[in-house]
Amino acid sequence: MKKRSGFPTNIVLLSTGIIFILLTLTMFISNTVILFLLEHGIMDRPPVPGRSLLPFLLRAGMISILIGTVLTLCIGHVPLRPLRKFMEAIHSVSEGNFQTKIYLEHPKEFRELSRCFNQMTEELAGIEMLRSDFINNFSHEFKTPMVSILGFARLLKKGDLTAEEQTEYLDIIIEEAKRLTELSSNVLNLSKVESMTLLPDPEKFNVGEQIRECVVLLESKWTEKEISFDFALQELEMTGSKALLKQVWTNLIDNAVKFSPSKSKIDLSMSIHGSSFTAAVTDHGFGMDGKTQHFIFDKFYQGDSSHSSEGNGLGLALVKKIVELHHGTITVKSQPLQGSSFMVTLPIASDSISVK
Repeated sequence: MKKRSGFPTNIVLLSTGIIFILLTLTMFISNTVILFLLEHGIMDRPPVPGRSLLPFLLRAGMISILIGTVLTLCIGHVPLRPLRKFMEAIHSVSEGNFQTKIYLEHPKEFRELSRCFNQMTEELAGIEMLRSDFINNFSHEFKTPMVSILGFARLLKKGDLTAEEQTEYLDIIIEEAKRLTELSSNVLNLSKVESMTLLPDPEKFNVGEQIRECVVLLESKWTEKEISFDFALQELEMTGSKALLKQVWTNLIDNAVKFSPSKSKIDLSMSIHGSSFTAAVTDHGFGMDGKTQHFIFDKFYQGDSSHSSEGNGLGLALVKKIVELHHGTITVKSQPLQGSSFMVTLPIASDSISVK
């Protein structure tokens, strides 16, 4: 059971304590002032029994109200100072300054508030950075093949090229057109998957066999690099979207092949634990640093900032969304120059799963 925070209770106690202190100080100082005024004859003493006490009580009450107001103005701003700092920080964030930080020390609840606020601004700053990267990367991924196609089309239009040059330029145009087609397909697939709330057409199938089929589909790529596979798969029947999960295994194996050196090995393993299983795709290639691992599942993010490698940064974002659609998780373990391991954990039965 989730532990309830004592923050509201502590704030109430703090407020009550402040009010009690103000009342006590007001009473003490008011009585002291009244006694001083009485001793020096500045204020009339209470009337003898039988005469009205109202004038004396009104004067004493006015003195108490005046002293209480002064104390409130002098002392009241002290506990409110952290709240003013907090409001100023909120206004700063609302103006787009996501580098804003606050450091409130007392009471301890405000220290927790500072920590949460600073964590929020860090996340907002990261989102803003990813938004900018998304725009820049999408523009780059779309513009680069278009510029290539336009440039080589103009060269072909001149008509003063050899047959070999024409063939070379046409091949480049075809490859760039494929790149644009892949980009548009991935964007559409990701958009389609992100809009899903239920698994489309769940069915029972052998997930181990499906992973092996994906390896066969990518044969031309891994045979070109003379890559071998070490299979440790099981014959496991699971229920889910066969078409969507095929994209998961294809993307992960394709990435493993892409970032593996020639004549290396890729490990494909599977383990069952209770009502779920974990499938791992492990390569022995270039690996990733911590920053790359943190952003690897974000749209258009590529660890290779030069964009020299194939891909458009949408494959792993699509993989993560499909896995989440099955109520599963995907994690990555990697070290630079020591390879990467992507682990997908999925429930064995997913036919009634919906995304919240």
